[in-house]
Amino acid sequence: MKYVPMRIRVLFSVLASVTLLGCTELQPARDLNELVVRDSTYLEPETLQPFTGQVVRVFEDDPDQIQLQGSLRDGVWQGELTVYHPTGRIRYQGELTEGTQCGAWTENMDPEPPEDVLSELKQEIESMGLYPPCPDKR
Repeated sequence: MKYVPMRIRVLFSVLASVTLLGCTELQPARDLNELVVRDSTYLEPETLQPFTGQVVRVFEDDPDQIQLQGSLRDGVWQGELTVYHPTGRIRYQGELTEGTQCGAWTENMDPEPPEDVLSELKQEIESMGLYPPCPDKR
């Protein structure tokens, strides 16, 4: 089996998501900082209604670099969530159901990958967190 770097896997994941959503109208991601948070629920600031849709947050010192991207349903985290280090390496990535982690999560505490592929693979395996399975999406 050939080793595929994490950034390439993320790119393929994003492309697959875009392809699957190709028949639906895509709404631009909302800046997470624009939403109001009350009791762990993200709300539209104008109406105070729970927000549903894609959200994104960028790094304060580099507004062109994504720090976090994910989805909210009725103001609560739902679906894939990815948080990045300032270096662009994934810090956390996994799925949430009604705001609760489920399934396999990648949790890279180091902002830079190790120099060699074997060490990076070992670190990736050791950094994987396993949570209860995600509910069936059907």
